[in-house]
Amino acid sequence: MLKLKQLQLLFLTGLLVLLASCVPPTPPPSPTPWPTDTPTPDTTTTPAALATSRPTATRSATPTPTPAAVTIRVWESLPEAQAARLAEDVAAFQTEFPQFQVDLQHYDSSEDFMTSLTAGQLEFDLVLAAPPLLGNLWATERVAPLADYFPPSFLDAFAGATLAGAGRDDQLWGLPDTTGFHLLLFYNRALIDAPPSSTADMVDLAEPLTEDGQWGLGLNSYDPIWLLPWLGAMGGWLTDDTGEPALDPAALEAALEFYLDWHDQNKGIAPRQTYETMRQAFLEGKTAMVIDGEWAISELSQVENFDWGLARLPDVEGQPATPLILGRYWAINPTVTGDRALAVTAFLEHVTEPERQLAWTAQFGLLPTRREALDDPQITHDPLLRVDAAQMLAGRSVPLGVNVNTLLDAMRDPLRAALDGEMTAQEAAKAMAANLGK
Repeated sequence: MLKLKQLQLLFLTGLLVLLASCVPPTPPPSPTPWPTDTPTPDTTTTPAALATSRPTATRSATPTPTPAAVTIRVWESLPEAQAARLAEDVAAFQTEFPQFQVDLQHYDSSEDFMTSLTAGQLEFDLVLAAPPLLGNLWATERVAPLADYFPPSFLDAFAGATLAGAGRDDQLWGLPDTTGFHLLLFYNRALIDAPPSSTADMVDLAEPLTEDGQWGLGLNSYDPIWLLPWLGAMGGWLTDDTGEPALDPAALEAALEFYLDWHDQNKGIAPRQTYETMRQAFLEGKTAMVIDGEWAISELSQVENFDWGLARLPDVEGQPATPLILGRYWAINPTVTGDRALAVTAFLEHVTEPERQLAWTAQFGLLPTRREALDDPQITHDPLLRVDAAQMLAGRSVPLGVNVNTLLDAMRDPLRAALDGEMTAQEAAKAMAANLGK
């Protein structure tokens, strides 16, 4: 496919250069590549099958003229070990494509990157961006739609859930490098033989384990992120498909009542806790199950003599829990044309190859985004990665340009008031909606 893409782009180089000096054209319409429905949980289905089945892209061996030598400017903000691994991938790319060179640079934060970019102190062809930076680039028209560079067959090779956070206005603006951040159910194998598949089963398991300083369930009670899976199960979400805040009062009230009932001081199964106390109680064997983030997988794996298991969040009367998922994305500068466009597309195809993504999974535990990688035995035969990937694919994101922190902050104080008995679920739901309207 790369060879074919090179031939296509060489043919279009003159046209692209001409268009670069004019008002950018309206990109051709393309099918919406992100899902409109949340996949139904199915513990017997492989992760990639939970996303809509579409053909995968393969490279073509068609001969193509050698493009001119070119250097592309690529920016990342990765932790040191991941940055070193990316540098290795860059070296491998330059070996495969000696006509293309990569100037790899590091930035410290999204704010620093945008400040330098706005001041004209920074130039980029590609940047690996978290949602806030990608949203700022989109809002300031400094990112190109991927349909200008890749055919639908290539974009369809990525799981739909991983594309959702980079979608806006029926276009994709970022290529997903990895997606995660979601919540999962962790359980103590010494106390729980098999994890619950429904919240009703979870309560049944937790109730006899809740007594004398022991708890059946642990939650980061005051953080709205822990409320979101149940909001989705009740038919609501943070935004509508256009990115506008859409906290449906009825769904929000139902989710709050559900959540508050677990914390009831007389018949509840979970204490009101902070994140630190939740994690510590689980490690000490004082809590049978906790809902924690995927980052806890690597952290708990380092704890000796602690036998724990991992499961997807239980459903609510057949409706799947929908944890928030976030990703990081490769974004292309809209000024990239000609041979630089060839270099950029070749680089992105290289770094997102399934085998390369799986190497990152093996080294860092990061989930891949390519369907082929998600369906690989490395994922499907691993008891932790299989569950992790399946839960990610059942999660939900928000459209590009939405500030998730703003939405969560609108929910934070009313949630605390409801947990502390100062508001009813109905009052808290109204307060959350009112905060969003400020």
